[in-house]
Parts: sequence; C-alpha cells; structure tokens
Amino acid sequence: MKRRRLGRGLGDLAVFPLQAGGAASSAAGRRDLRPADPASFAARHTAPLTDPAPTIVCVTSGKGGTGKSVVTSNLAVHLAATGVRVMAVDADMGLANLHLLFGLSPSRTIYSVIEGGAPLEEIAEFGPVGVRVAAGASGRPDMADLHPSRLRRLLAAIEGLSDRTRVVLIDTGAGIGRATTSFLYAVNQIIVVTTPDLTAMTDAYAVIKNVAHNNAAARMLVVVNRAHDAFEGLEVFTRLDKVCQKYLGRPLVYLGHVMEDARVPASVAARIPILLNQPASPAAACLRGIGRSLLLEIRLRQPTAAPGEP
Repeated sequence: MKRRRLGRGLGDLAVFPLQAGGAASSAAGRRDLRPADPASFAARHTAPLTDPAPTIVCVTSGKGGTGKSVVTSNLAVHLAATGVRVMAVDADMGLANLHLLFGLSPSRTIYSVIEGGAPLEEIAEFGPVGVRVAAGASGRPDMADLHPSRLRRLLAAIEGLSDRTRVVLIDTGAGIGRATTSFLYAVNQIIVVTTPDLTAMTDAYAVIKNVAHNNAAARMLVVVNRAHDAFEGLEVFTRLDKVCQKYLGRPLVYLGHVMEDARVPASVAARIPILLNQPASPAAACLRGIGRSLLLEIRLRQPTAAPGEP
C-alpha cells in the first residue's frame, strides 16, 4: 500500500539496492559525460559556443531548501568567469531571492516584463564577474499563481534574448506547481538539485517523473548538494538513476556533488557567491567541477558546425 500511495518508483528510493562502490555504479556516474570518440570530445570541449540562440537551462528541485539558488548563482559566476555571456533569471514566482545571493538591490524585476512588456535585457542588472541578473518579484501574491498566458510572456522574452546572452540559467520554484512546470516543459536541459535526504530525493523523483511524462525531449541533469563526500554524492545519484531507468525508462546525467561546507551559509549571509567569497573551499571546488560539466553538456548539445564554420 505504501508504494502504491507514493507512486511508481517513489518507494524504491528508500530500498533500491546500491552498488556505489562497484563498477556498475561508476559507469552510471560517468555515463553521458564523455562521448565515444575522444577526438570529437577534444575538439568540442575547446570549441567556442557557436549556436546563435541562447542555451536555456532550468535549475529546479523537488522541495525547498536544497540549495537550488546557491547552485544557480555560482554556476552563473563560473560560466561568466570562463567568458560565457550568461544571464540568471529568477523565476521563483512570488518568493524570489536570487538577487540577494549576488548582493544586488534591483530597481526593476521580471514583473515589468510580464505585466509591462519590458525587454528582459532592459530590466536585468550586472552582478559579479559580469553576470546579468533578472530579479524576480518577491512578496507579490499575484505572481505566485500566474495564468499560463502571462508566463508565456516571460518565456518568449527569454527565448528572444539577443546574441549578447549565450546561456540563460532559470532559477525556478521548487515542486511541480504550474509556475514551475511551465518552464520545465519548455526547455531541453534541466538541472535537478537534491540532497541525500530521503524526502528531497523522493520529491526530486516526482519532478523528474512529471517532466518525463510532459517533456520527452528534456535532458535531466542531477546535482547532489550537501554530500559528505564524493561517494555519497554518487550513491544518491545512482539510486535516483536506477529508479528512473526502471520506472520511466529515462537515464539521468550526473553533473556532480557539492560538499557539505559551513562556508556556504557564510557566503550566503555575506551576499557573495562562494566561488568569489571562499574560492579555495571544498564547496567552491565542487561547484567549479559542476560548472565545467555543465559547459561541456551545453557544447555537446549544440549542432556540429559545418566544415569551414567557426
């Protein structure tokens, strides 16, 4: 009865056998992160981003408190530091706080885009390392349950960004509410942030299951936050991946883990991304690794340039 109440696959998160230290799980952790042809890998890894349209990546989670916005802000900083023109958009409708993590006090928010038709680039402000931040509207109950037509205005504004922006990171709300799924159903790359906590993993699976049924083209990437070590991060990913393959026929991609680190809440309190506030910390090292994996994912998803093209 318990498994039927939770839904197919949810109950297995608590009992699915793990082999995180074995060859099978190691292969699962590496799957999809390296192409079959090493020469192709080298060429694409060093090639610049050539797709004229911005790459849109949603960052989401099954429940609040997993560190989703911290991951988003630091990934934006990492990409910008490597020369990528990146914009972070806070789409956590009604409870937006991404701007705080960049130390910004925005004068305009995406409310001006949704209600007034303002261009997204016009309301975005520059943050650290050249990251452009489009702040969300915090504390507005009317933003918490937007009609789909109003959400489409924001999606259209994101898709219509000029070539001044190459990567857009959308920090969505947690869960499977309409305001969140409107974004998850519209993009091809989604980062799901979870923690080793069973409830966080269960809710992460619920999000992945929802997307699998409504957006078959989406590529699901996983970040395990607050892991005690790399072994635990891979263990959590392996558990999720096995359940998703068994019940959804949907393999996941492991971007990496972020170590449990007391410097993270300290950097949040200082309103400075930890990559800038404590760059030598264990969490910062993990986030740089995740940033490199994400950039590789973006490059591998781009169409191969024709001969003679840059």
